[in-house]
Amino acid sequence: SPHISPYLPISPHMSPSAGPRSLASLLGRGASMTRRATLPRRLVAFLAGWHVHEKALLPPLLLLAAAAPDDAAGAALHARLLLLLSASAHYAQLPLLHQPAEYPLSRALPLLYHLVASDALRGRVAAAGAERGEEAPLLRLHEWAYLAGFVPLELFVAVVHPHLLSPRLPFLPLLATSVYCAVGVHYCTGLAYAFWAQQRQRPDIVEEGGRRRGGQGAAKPD
Repeated sequence: SPHISPYLPISPHMSPSAGPRSLASLLGRGASMTRRATLPRRLVAFLAGWHVHEKALLPPLLLLAAAAPDDAAGAALHARLLLLLSASAHYAQLPLLHQPAEYPLSRALPLLYHLVASDALRGRVAAAGAERGEEAPLLRLHEWAYLAGFVPLELFVAVVHPHLLSPRLPFLPLLATSVYCAVGVHYCTGLAYAFWAQQRQRPDIVEEGGRRRGGQGAAKPD
């Protein structure tokens, strides 16, 4: 096997991951912007980490849930990022629940979560767009296709491999799961950077203490 020193995975995420958060702090953005800048940092650290586990995708999901914007464009991008990252992160945990008795619940809970989350986010995106007379789809066509791809992946992992290939290639289901989820995480990392950059362009980004730029919420002069 190739020899990979710890310096190789450290070097990629020293500048790309630290840059957004450091820049946001140096320019005086508040806690809200720091959370949005930390999100791509955590994802890059996961992708370029020396030794990481799928559970390391859960903290970025918590950051993402706390970074919901209120503008139409930001809400749409946030919804796309949340649905795609949660799908990849949740499915990546499923090999940890490999007992037959765990199978129904381990599949039913993520599916129920995504059905409820999709409905809630669709309503939120529609409400944010209605205020400005805009309408945006919840996901792009290729993003829906990616989510639909979990169905044949699950059929292969749960039906095809155990009945047709087992006991040959025992690690093939894990390989297929890891590769497919990694594609989603890489894509979501790009979306996270786009989300951070988009929110930095807003004139009303929340500053420390809850005050807004651009005069929103400020008292009007007499």
